[in-house]
Amino acid sequence: MKYYIASFLILVVFSCDLTINKELSVNQLVSDELETFNWNDVDTYPRFQNCDTIINKELNFQCFVNTLTSKVQTNLSNTGVIVDKSIKDTVMISFRVSDKGKITLDQLFSENEVLNVNLLIDSIFKLSILDLPKLYPAIKRGQPVNTKFKLPILVSTN
Repeated sequence: MKYYIASFLILVVFSCDLTINKELSVNQLVSDELETFNWNDVDTYPRFQNCDTIINKELNFQCFVNTLTSKVQTNLSNTGVIVDKSIKDTVMISFRVSDKGKITLDQLFSENEVLNVNLLIDSIFKLSILDLPKLYPAIKRGQPVNTKFKLPILVSTN
């Protein structure tokens, strides 16, 4: 009987090791998560206060772009600048929205590279930023993050 009990205990002790699932290490979990993590997408785009009630991600982004574009184009058309030749160009504005909700201009570039037009748009963009409604930053996994955008602006003297 002693041999049966001893054999049973040995069998139980060594068989437990085979049935326990081994836990994944923290490093393995983190590396697996980083492989599946999309660094180029955010949960919510930056949004202005007037767009805050929109729940749909794409419509919210469209409201963000429309608000910014309309403000820049309104200020551009209200400048009253007189030019001596016809201009029709698309200027790409590269800007950042910080995790605090501040917009900063990175770069302006256009096909014609008219220096005066670029300086004018630079100053109008900076002026337009001051008149914008409150801006909330983009959110990624519950944390505010920095984002970078390129926005085309049509400049035309007509």
